[in-house]
Amino acid sequence: MSLFSTREPRRFRGVHIYTSERKDKLNRLIEEAKREEQIERGETPEYKLDLDSYRGKFSKNLKRADPERRRLHPGIAIAIIVVLLILWHYLLTGSFRF
Repeated sequence: MSLFSTREPRRFRGVHIYTSERKDKLNRLIEEAKREEQIERGETPEYKLDLDSYRGKFSKNLKRADPERRRLHPGIAIAIIVVLLILWHYLLTGSFRF
């Protein structure tokens, strides 16, 4: 029973199926070697934004609710509501008779 819990949609994960990690690593090594070569020659290397180095750095430091926090069991929540309704009835009528 999902009376008090709301489901969140799945997060999008854009993982490419047909990629070669070896080829990507080789391309990064080649780019880094070219950049070092430009620095040795005294030229200013072209700036290229590397998004992979920033992935997950900011979201890791966000303070969010602890996912392992225990939630209130629905049966306990219903029992509390019933007790509060009985108390409300007593305050209105002055007796526990229904």
